[in-house]
Amino acid sequence: MRRLRAGEYGSAMLPAIARKSVAEAALRLLARFEMEGAVALGGFESAVFATPQRVLKLTHTLRRERAFIESELHFTRHLAAHGLPAPHPLPSRAGHWVEQDPDPEGGSWLACAFARLPGHPLRAGDLTSEVIRAWGKLTGQLHVLARHYTPDPHLPRRRPWHTEPVLDLRRLPPGLDGQRRRGQALIERVRVWPRTPQNYGLIQSDLHGDNLHWDGQTLHVFDFDDCEYHFFLNDLAVSLHSVALLAPQGQDGARFCQRFLELYLPAYQEVCALPPDWRERMADLLCLRDVLMLGVLTEAWGIGTPHERLEQAGDRAIVDRYARRVAQGEVICAVDWARL
Repeated sequence: MRRLRAGEYGSAMLPAIARKSVAEAALRLLARFEMEGAVALGGFESAVFATPQRVLKLTHTLRRERAFIESELHFTRHLAAHGLPAPHPLPSRAGHWVEQDPDPEGGSWLACAFARLPGHPLRAGDLTSEVIRAWGKLTGQLHVLARHYTPDPHLPRRRPWHTEPVLDLRRLPPGLDGQRRRGQALIERVRVWPRTPQNYGLIQSDLHGDNLHWDGQTLHVFDFDDCEYHFFLNDLAVSLHSVALLAPQGQDGARFCQRFLELYLPAYQEVCALPPDWRERMADLLCLRDVLMLGVLTEAWGIGTPHERLEQAGDRAIVDRYARRVAQGEVICAVDWARL
């Protein structure tokens, strides 16, 4: 689930789901996971509720099918069972990984629950050398385990990255023709990169600071809602993209990102080798993240539609920044790859 960082991404539920009333369904589904009294934590593509011990994610079949969520949970269980610091999915009272509640307006509400992680979402002030190295090592461990993962043959396979709906750039609003053309050219370029079991597999695909918890000793990863088949390097690019957004005001963003990579990459390589062509690939993957986020934001905020909902003063500027970078093919941070 893509969490949109305040001050950069904003916050909003997908419009088709946001217009629905979830209160009654939430109470019923929380009870099935023994989470009576849970508090709402908000959310973006899902509504999130929590007790001190558990977290419940609630979404709609408008966005996800039940079996597709079960595929996510199967992967998450594999990672947690093999030692990755990730939350264990929890079954309902009835023994189901995903519970379903009919929506009178059509479709169904879907819920799944996890053990609540210790710590807090990663903040700019947490980016010490220790945490950055932990982030690199965690990502490497994830990729090693992903290479040894066998999907459940009775569940649908997670999608390949290029079939992500928001990368259908025909859905971008009017006035973004240049972004559509340049973005599509980038997608086609990345699609033809050579794939091997060593460079391509099932990844987390949304590995930014809001999907990491630091408890003072261990860095935990959660929210595999967007896990998909992609180049392993994309997890590194998404992490770097999020770090670029965390650069303190007035500080050189390129230097901030360079320092991050100087610590992060050696830690990653302690457990997982980088592909030989990684330096040539990262800039395209950073730009691909911008293309994806432009699609996410224009859809979530209904840009160019009667349902446009820019809730904060800086929301329009956020969309404009993504649109500008995509139109110009500009990389979010100017890293000196040759020095790494």
